[in-house]
Amino acid sequence: MLKGLLSEAFDQYVFDRVDHILNLADANDAGYSKTAREVSAALDRLLVLARALKAEHPELTGLVMDFEALTALESGQAAEISYKQGLRDSSHIHREFMTFLQQQYD
Repeated sequence: MLKGLLSEAFDQYVFDRVDHILNLADANDAGYSKTAREVSAALDRLLVLARALKAEHPELTGLVMDFEALTALESGQAAEISYKQGLRDSSHIHREFMTFLQQQYD
């Protein structure tokens, strides 16, 4: 039970932290911000097109919305996976660095 609670708390921390990092990136990283604006503009254009073609292809608007939701989910999951791997990597890098320093002074 404790392990489950800790896992859930950690997952929530990672979710919140990744969200915070991406919000900061949107404000402070011109490349990321530009890409986010371009994605939003492309989605807007797709929705306009889907609405214009609604009579001929009524499923298109739902498909565009599904695609947007799924790509957002995928991006969020990729960010969380990368963040968790970064945490694991940092521990390994720290150990390697400490071993290297120890060898330099022995």
